[in-house]
Amino acid sequence: MATALSTARAAIASGSAASTAATAENFQRYYQEAGPDYVAWSPNFNMHFGFFRWGMNPFQREAMLEQMNREVLRRLCLNTESPRILDMGCGLGATLRNLARQLPAARLHGITLVPWQLQQGRLLNRSIPNSVPITLTLGDYQRTQYASASFDAVYAIESSCYAAGANKSAFLREADRLLRPGGRIVVADGFLGPGKLRGPQKSICRTLCDCWAIDTLGEIEPFTRELQRLGFRDIAVEPMQARVTPSALHVPWVTLKFLIASVVFGRRKMTRARWNNILAPILLSFVGRPIGPMAYYIVSATRA
Repeated sequence: MATALSTARAAIASGSAASTAATAENFQRYYQEAGPDYVAWSPNFNMHFGFFRWGMNPFQREAMLEQMNREVLRRLCLNTESPRILDMGCGLGATLRNLARQLPAARLHGITLVPWQLQQGRLLNRSIPNSVPITLTLGDYQRTQYASASFDAVYAIESSCYAAGANKSAFLREADRLLRPGGRIVVADGFLGPGKLRGPQKSICRTLCDCWAIDTLGEIEPFTRELQRLGFRDIAVEPMQARVTPSALHVPWVTLKFLIASVVFGRRKMTRARWNNILAPILLSFVGRPIGPMAYYIVSATRA
């Protein structure tokens, strides 16, 4: 009986590891093929939605994208002149380069699972003269090689969605391990909020996740409960749908320009990943607020 149980556990573990490896490979392939297309959204490779503040010009998309970086920085509540900061899922490091301009004494680190992003991010970092050094690392942000309690702050902008599970437990446990006592975490991302996916929305949401190589979307209530379980304090959950909508309204125009430039006149092959990157924002409108339960949040908390 014990032998059979051990064998079953080993089989489950092996299957889980294989599933994780397949998910990582799918994620890497997606960004390897579709990553360069993000320049159509942001010349600086800000691979996220923007933050609109009253008085801003809603037609200036890059300004809103940079404002999202500043909003995340503000919520980190840094209280040291030389903070050590980690971007958990840094992409090409655009947010880190933004922070480098605002925090000249900071020690900035980023981790990505995609070799192409690491290579291109390092090239972009070197192209900025007299910039603060930024250290980019290849790895899984759920299992990093950094020492415990080695960061004053960590953040994730539209990257926590790629972590495992609806509550993103492994991601949050690693953030908890990496932060010093009193350190801050800020997550800006889309989550399934209160309410249910109804009718065809379930299928649409699954297709949306497949397009963006997401295994499981985060759910805001389980995510918040996991922060509480880990002992984080000062947890703030801020609905930001209205703030990101002005930048999201740029999607149809950017998509149209991309289709003309890349599909009609482009020389790169339109792979499945590249088509998925066009389809996903369209599907998002059918499951996002106000039609569906998916919405944008900024969640921040302090490590005990």
